[in-house]
Amino acid sequence: MNHIRSFSSRLGGQPLQRVLEDAPASMRPELVDAFYYVASRTTGRLEVDRDLYFIIEQSLGCDAAGSPAAGKRERIGRDMSQAGWQRIYDLIERLWPEFQRVGAQEDYRTAVNRVLAAYDVAWDLGSDGKLHRVLPKAIEEQIGAAFEELLDPRYVAALELYKAATHAYDSRPRRDRDACANMFDALESVAKEVFHSSQATLYDVLSQARERHSFTPEIISTLEAINTLRNRQFGHGMAAPFQLGPPEVDFAYTGCVAAILLFARNARSSSSPPLVV
Repeated sequence: MNHIRSFSSRLGGQPLQRVLEDAPASMRPELVDAFYYVASRTTGRLEVDRDLYFIIEQSLGCDAAGSPAAGKRERIGRDMSQAGWQRIYDLIERLWPEFQRVGAQEDYRTAVNRVLAAYDVAWDLGSDGKLHRVLPKAIEEQIGAAFEELLDPRYVAALELYKAATHAYDSRPRRDRDACANMFDALESVAKEVFHSSQATLYDVLSQARERHSFTPEIISTLEAINTLRNRQFGHGMAAPFQLGPPEVDFAYTGCVAAILLFARNARSSSSPPLVV
């Protein structure tokens, strides 16, 4: 798929700020071209006009004419240009199983991601056929590492909360409060499991961790600050409006991920006695 955005992709460079809540107008025709290009390389197993036209039109909420006067490609381009930005991303995910059915999903993924990257869009089509927010490489690796840790059967409750948090974080538009609240709850669940108490709160765990010198005082103070942030900004049942801005949400979300790794890895290297509350 290196013919999609071939020259410009070689120029390199990183965007100063990625586009979160938009599907730029000029990007949409390029996606149409990508759909046709990938389908054309399936040696007839998949054709956009024959196999995808009605799927594209109907998934956008349009009444599809069987034989549009200017042709199906023009009709697809016109309707994609008029669709809400969220629907464009819905369409990208909707077409994944159609390309997957003929074994062209990775070519489709590569082509779509080249177009998205060219417009500095903060979304990337993953190998699961879902769009995920683009994060710095180090943070992506940390999030993946936390997921691996939570596959331990004793963290089954935390894993479900983690999945809910990542789903909220990857939603379009992003559900900031849910992303922060669920990732914090995943952290608290791991902390309680590590300290062998289902009745404790993160505050209780940190109090005991300080007494036992489980972590350095500065790390415990940082974890206490995350707990305070949760209590004041995104605790369950809060009536106050959510006030964290996008960079602050990123900080809270990734901070909780880092804390999950801290507790899980510390548990593998030491044994914590039951917590008394």
